Amino acid sequence: MFRDCEELYNFLTHHGEVMVVLDSDREYELHTHDTEIVDVSDKVEDGVKRTVIKTVGMKDGEYSVVYFSADAVEHVYVHEEN
Repeated sequence: MFRDCEELYNFLTHHGEVMVVLDSDREYELHTHDTEIVDVSDKVEDGVKRTVIKTVGMKDGEYSVVYFSADAVEHVYVHEEN
């Protein structure tokens, strides 16, 4: 759905809030104030620059930090006011 994390983050920035559904069927509500792009290139040894999305929030009453790649996103829901 998204080529990379920057494209996903730009989409989020444009809409302010989006709900993403990952290929694992997990759903996350993303907001610009608690979502960022994180460089994880130092975690792999192939020398290729890699980034992931990091978002934080509450899930089932617990503080949660989630990392996922842009290519894991299957669907996006956007709420727009008319």
